[in-house]
Amino acid sequence: MTGISLRPGVEAALGASWERCERKYKLARDTARPILRMQSTEVAPRLEAMTERTGGRNGIFRQLSGIAAETGACMVLTDIDGVLLRLEGPEHGRVIFEQNGIAFGSCWDERVAGTNGVSMALSEGKAFTVCGQDHYFSLLHPFSCTAVPLFDAENRIIGAVNFSMLDRGNKADYLFARQLLGTAADRVQHLLFERQFKDAMILGVAPQADRDLMQNNELVAVNEDGIILGSTARAHLLADADDPTQLKGKAFQTVFGADAAILDKVPERVVSVRRDGGSSLQITTCNRPAGGGASLGWRPAGHADAPKPVRRRLGLSFRRLSHGSEQMATMCARAQACFRRALPFVIEGPSGTGKSSLVAALVEGERLNASQVMTVDCASLDDTPEDRAYFQTLVDQARIAGALSADLLGPVTLVFENIDEMPKYAQAGLRSVLDEFDPAPASDGVPRILATNRRSLIEAVEQGAFRDDLYFLLARTVVSLPPLTARERLDRLAIDIAASLAGLDIEIAPEAMETLCAHHWPGNVRELRNVLQQALIAGDGRRISRVDLSGVIHFTPPLQIKAPCARISHKGYDEQTMISDALAGARWNVSQAARALGIGRATIHRKMKQHGITRPD
Repeated sequence: MTGISLRPGVEAALGASWERCERKYKLARDTARPILRMQSTEVAPRLEAMTERTGGRNGIFRQLSGIAAETGACMVLTDIDGVLLRLEGPEHGRVIFEQNGIAFGSCWDERVAGTNGVSMALSEGKAFTVCGQDHYFSLLHPFSCTAVPLFDAENRIIGAVNFSMLDRGNKADYLFARQLLGTAADRVQHLLFERQFKDAMILGVAPQADRDLMQNNELVAVNEDGIILGSTARAHLLADADDPTQLKGKAFQTVFGADAAILDKVPERVVSVRRDGGSSLQITTCNRPAGGGASLGWRPAGHADAPKPVRRRLGLSFRRLSHGSEQMATMCARAQACFRRALPFVIEGPSGTGKSSLVAALVEGERLNASQVMTVDCASLDDTPEDRAYFQTLVDQARIAGALSADLLGPVTLVFENIDEMPKYAQAGLRSVLDEFDPAPASDGVPRILATNRRSLIEAVEQGAFRDDLYFLLARTVVSLPPLTARERLDRLAIDIAASLAGLDIEIAPEAMETLCAHHWPGNVRELRNVLQQALIAGDGRRISRVDLSGVIHFTPPLQIKAPCARISHKGYDEQTMISDALAGARWNVSQAARALGIGRATIHRKMKQHGITRPD
């Protein structure tokens, strides 16, 4: 037998099936017409029942049929008894399948059809490929069958969807079919799950930093008390449970380590939870807004349903990114426009200017599923067989995503960080994907592709480190984020960041703001955030003075101010003001204030008496 998977148990499952066929069912391998067929009158009520159980999602199966026809395969839909209810594929190539028993009404129960993909998927409860020689009946040896079970909202198997094709012995065919059918099966269950638990809070749970573009969220429904009401087929595996029933009735926080209610307080509605074994889970809120939303994705010019240009106000995350800078707001709007149209683009800017934050804002602004965002750090890719295989798989999955509609898969996003360090073999693979989607994507599901870089990518092209043809395919537009010293109103940004860190309005003393504006900020916004956070910790958490910045940032004389700020009325930072700020920042702990100023306790008492500084009532 020629099983394609190295997973433990696959060969054993095939062997056990053969043994049952031979010893228990007494099937003869060379039977001329082994596959039984039901009458159309018997199949019709089964098809009607299956349509009802799958929520009437015929659009998904129609799309699978179209892809099957293009690849020379047949799409097979069966019920839980293995009865073939729907068979679609290439018009001229379907005859050979039907002549060999793969026909409407045929029964693929192991007891009569022997070892086959449908029976194995239904019995094992997971995706299964049976290659040519692995079929029990010799009549089926020319074919490979990849099947995936379909689950309802309660995780009961209701049938299977299968791709049958002439077996070329190509493992890529099997992988393509498994990923495609797995995505479709997940989509069917998710739609049924969302319908059943429409009044509950639905959370998505997925492994973080997984190298799989086709990875899907597992859904968990919880009530207002955070108790799990239900979950999709593989959610229990993420909780190290044996089966889905072990999750029901338990607190979400106990099972997954995060309070479900806290997600509503997180702007991006995404949290990451570190598990005991060192891995992380990404948890998101998945409830759709009432009335749904418009279909996402690029549409060719002149399409009848193409939306008219609408000037949209930047969302909250974008406004926070661009606070106090019209230039930054312009860059955010440009990135959002390209992202909505699925046009590839490059985000450039020095370290700490907000490239990753802008990507997160784009994903949040389109209400995309966070698990369908794949981030690849090009600097970590080496020219090794493992990394080459990983990138080739990524390219193949991107092509699959391009062949699917947004209804089936949902728009996926590929983010390439440090794009100028991408190896040559990866540049060739990415170019083939972009070239395939140019000038018009194949469908609304075309993957969004964007890249980030700390320096100008055109410099890498000029130095011969980056392909010029790839550059012009990828950089449909370049979004250049300004350094912090080029921001028009650093003071507004500083106040906004301080407030977000403290959770309340923060006063920044004029002398402290002057210090912030005078600094050259090599770490840009990231450094500003760190400085403000340390200042809040050092002070009273309500006001930041120049004393709170001592040891964190060094004062630069006003004449060297580089970052634009509002005009500050500076009256001089005299000794009395400095001591008052230190005492206020230390909540009038005299010893702590003395340490902040670098003087002794006796000295600060003498200075307080000298300047008439007394503790407020």
